[in-house]
Amino acid sequence: SSSGSGPPPHVVARVGRPAMAKRKASDQLGPEAGYAQALLDSSRGSLTAAVHADSLLLEAGGEEGAWSFSVAADIAPPLSFSTTYQCASDGQGHVYSRSSAPTRSRCEALLGAVEGTPGAPAYAVLYSSGLAACFAAFSRLLPDRVGISGGYHGTHLVLKQLQRISGGTKFQCVPLPKPADVGTVFKSGDVLWLETPLNPDCSVCDIVAYVDAARAAGVRVVVDGTFAPPPLQRPLSLGADIVMHSTTKYLAGHSDALGGALCVADAKLADELRADRTALGSTPGNMEVWLLMRSLRTLHLRVERQSRTAAELAAWLHGATPDAPSSTLHPLSGLIVAVHHPSLPTHPMHQVAARQMPGGFGGCFAVELATEGAAKALPGALHLFKDATSLGGVESLIEWRRKYDAAISPLLLRVSVGVEVYEHLRADLERSILEVSRA
Repeated sequence: SSSGSGPPPHVVARVGRPAMAKRKASDQLGPEAGYAQALLDSSRGSLTAAVHADSLLLEAGGEEGAWSFSVAADIAPPLSFSTTYQCASDGQGHVYSRSSAPTRSRCEALLGAVEGTPGAPAYAVLYSSGLAACFAAFSRLLPDRVGISGGYHGTHLVLKQLQRISGGTKFQCVPLPKPADVGTVFKSGDVLWLETPLNPDCSVCDIVAYVDAARAAGVRVVVDGTFAPPPLQRPLSLGADIVMHSTTKYLAGHSDALGGALCVADAKLADELRADRTALGSTPGNMEVWLLMRSLRTLHLRVERQSRTAAELAAWLHGATPDAPSSTLHPLSGLIVAVHHPSLPTHPMHQVAARQMPGGFGGCFAVELATEGAAKALPGALHLFKDATSLGGVESLIEWRRKYDAAISPLLLRVSVGVEVYEHLRADLERSILEVSRA
């Protein structure tokens, strides 16, 4: 209308057509449409209608036509829950969701684009959990020996299972040597598992140095990039064969979607991994995949902010350690033993981290308090940091790691920084560390 009220003419044309016009339109579609309309008319009110009315409407050309049911114009990608699909006449299409599904395929394309770089595409394969992704990588490569030291305890659980399944003939764990010694310790077909930064103390592996040594010996390199997802670090561009992510952490980023992923630069290897996944049944649920896809849209914004705030907090806490200049002037002087984060110039691998983590040093750090009692009490004293395991979510978390791993120092706490304001988090830490240290 000229006054600007009411819908535009093209909207009236789409939703305001008389019922008679709709029936005439369906009649013009031919005998199949007429039969669909007859089925619809005769089944109204029945269980048949509850199952088929919407598809019969599409076949009959009724209501507003196919466009009214279409999700092609959705801005937010639709979520497909279907486990099975109608057979396509041309043979192209999804068949059964254990093999492929539209939401999963779309999310894999998105994650592959995020993990890749200009001129170097990546291919993502999604799994039901990070450990399912670990199992998939190891079972595809089938190494006799795996170079691995420390890190996430779940990876070692997977290797124990594979050792049992193989009757002890494969997956022997060997402490990760220095890059210069890789050629003398490992042989062709073996695997180096580099978790970098390492959980929970944020140690860093030189990916390029290990890749160069591994290539010369015919050894494959897999990087667990959970602590440093893109845009912080892209191991494929540094020569790694596979990158593993627990997508539950930073990639999904909201503590509400369990999942894992393998990213590779070889399209053939990606196809082989998908075939293995179909056989193993380790496919993720459609809801979890959709939540991951939603979260990938804001990955860069979240992770870059978390990384910056973690670096600021680590630097502030480090100022209270005994070796820091002017530590006696710090409000927490004498209460902090050590801080571990690759952003700190005092970190032994700071220069390597600066080279291979151009997007930032990660949103997790470790802090060691002066006494075990203070370390155990701190998670319960904080207000903005929740006492919970896991990491990478928008909310800040902290945990005393000794309760899960007896090999971890009883003074150490792992901190996962969320998206909150730095000044608020710092104030919460200062107040709570002073409180538990006086107890």
